Amino acid sequence: MSIQEHIRTCLDHGRLHVHRPLDPGAAHLRIVLLTPELREEIDAKLLDEHAGNRTGAFLADLDRFIGGDPITIGDRRHKHAFLKRLDPQGDQVWELRSIDPKPSVRAFGTFAHTDILVLTHMRLRTELGGYKSRAFGNEIRRTRRTWQGIFAPYRPVASEKVTDYVTENVLDWRDTR
Repeated sequence: MSIQEHIRTCLDHGRLHVHRPLDPGAAHLRIVLLTPELREEIDAKLLDEHAGNRTGAFLADLDRFIGGDPITIGDRRHKHAFLKRLDPQGDQVWELRSIDPKPSVRAFGTFAHTDILVLTHMRLRTELGGYKSRAFGNEIRRTRRTWQGIFAPYRPVASEKVTDYVTENVLDWRDTR
């Protein structure tokens, strides 16, 4: 069985959910898959009057990714990158950064295939401390455990080429060193 067939099985059994953009007519150049935990967290926060605007902005950022809008990919040194691969890079854990409005949100996940991002959970940036903090390390480990629980024995995409992750409308800030 291929990883794409495995994804279809997970979708059929509710182990993953496809994030659908708010505009049903919008282009779908990329796919975002959510764990049930993240889907529930998003739904609950949309009902929370205090978190609703922040979560709505996060969903707009997901729609931006799915629609194929231009995005930037970087590493820890690029504070304005939309997507960052976290250290250690061999773990293939990424953060999608939704930075406006404050407080900013980090959604953690991995790429199952080119243009298919699986997001496992999200945290407010203020909950994470510094880049090498214990809290960041815990979220990276949590993402890896979730991946294993859903996808074992499949491995996430692992490459140095940005286009193996995102094929179109992507700027690799790592190339601007």
